[in-house]
Amino acid sequence: MHILIAEDEQSLAHSLRRSFEAEGYTASVVYDGQAVLDFLEQNKTIDLLLLDWRMPRASGFEVCKTLRAQGNKIPIILLTALNDISNKVEALNAGADDYITKPFAFKELIARINAIFRRVQSSKEILKFGNCCLNVVKHEIHSPKGKTKLSEKEFELFYYFIQRKNSIITRDQIARDIWNLNFLPTTNFIEATIKNLRKKLAEITDCHHIKTVYGEGYTFIDD
Repeated sequence: MHILIAEDEQSLAHSLRRSFEAEGYTASVVYDGQAVLDFLEQNKTIDLLLLDWRMPRASGFEVCKTLRAQGNKIPIILLTALNDISNKVEALNAGADDYITKPFAFKELIARINAIFRRVQSSKEILKFGNCCLNVVKHEIHSPKGKTKLSEKEFELFYYFIQRKNSIITRDQIARDIWNLNFLPTTNFIEATIKNLRKKLAEITDCHHIKTVYGEGYTFIDD
């Protein structure tokens, strides 16, 4: 997923980009509001916009209002040092999906981004991959050869893989984001869940979507 960071404090902007890339996201950086609008004119692949409220040429608040007036529905999080409730209301009324005050913990920002992506994706009943698709309502994988039902955790993990296709996902990330653990478990339930997913996929498709990256983790290949 591609995140555009609009932040005129360059050290913070580049720190955020490095942190996002470490999490498996693609991230780009601009330093003023007009640059956001110019960037989006040329790039249609941005999945989320992280907007600083106060920027040169056009504020994040003004950019947000402009994009919504144009009918652009890209998810937007506004960053600001302003902590007044009226500013939060103003941001949300302008069309922002969320609002976070500085300073903030990067883990909180990631959690908010993931929550927005879940809301966006939940509005799409069918997610396609290869010649297959995932029904996010019924928790079923369909292929030309048949269909298979996923358990709750199998679905959460498979959905997580699809969202991060072609990126390396570590066991630490899976433990944190799927099982809410801040440590690696001593038992092998992560591997067991992945083994079950692979078995169910093998029953209905000839493609091997979940690859092991030895010494690093896993990656989902959209064949």
